[in-house]
Amino acid sequence: MGFAGGTDHGRAMMKTGRMALIRLEAFLAASLALAPLARAADLTVMVVDGGGRPVADAVVTATPEGAALPPMTPSAPLIVDQIDEAFMPYVMVVPKGGAVTFRNSDLTRHHVYSYSEAAKFEFVLSPGQIGQRKFDQAGVVALGCNIHDHMIAHLYVTAAPFAAVTGRDGTAKLSGLPAAGVTVAAWQPRLKPGTTAPQRTVAATALGAPVTLTLPALLPDTRQGVDPERGGY
Repeated sequence: MGFAGGTDHGRAMMKTGRMALIRLEAFLAASLALAPLARAADLTVMVVDGGGRPVADAVVTATPEGAALPPMTPSAPLIVDQIDEAFMPYVMVVPKGGAVTFRNSDLTRHHVYSYSEAAKFEFVLSPGQIGQRKFDQAGVVALGCNIHDHMIAHLYVTAAPFAAVTGRDGTAKLSGLPAAGVTVAAWQPRLKPGTTAPQRTVAATALGAPVTLTLPALLPDTRQGVDPERGGY
């Protein structure tokens, strides 16, 4: 009887050990599943001019080190509207391979076009009409209207996994970056042709701190009716 009891006790110990191992494996699996979320970081980037003034309508991109990530995913459909003879928005980030809908919300006809190297196209849009275009080549696409020469806008087509446009305060927030070093760059439509856009490498340990990028001298803003509160930017 003593031998049998010892066997039962051993089996119970083995069962307890297996249950503990199962619980440990489940814990490790859950921890690994949550690890990317725990490592995700937000990065705030401020873009300023040579005088330290905030610059709106600048595109900020972030490319982490390591394996290439797919282009950013827009949080909403990409729409360039035409309101009061102006393109809205003035600057838009478009992921490489993404499609943009062009909408005419004015009471007059518009002839939307681009002669840019990254995309050449044109739409004649009557009031209420829409057109759509897919953008497969990275680069800057300058938009115009053959009917209203003062209408201009810019699409920044990029393969970067993280990108945003600065607001009036000159800042852009990039969310969900992995815990890795990252290269941050800025571009603005008023950069002089041939100017190298500023960029900066940020270590993984510094991702929580704000980053400032300074643009070189900018060309004048030729748009009509620019809000004076934006300081010309």
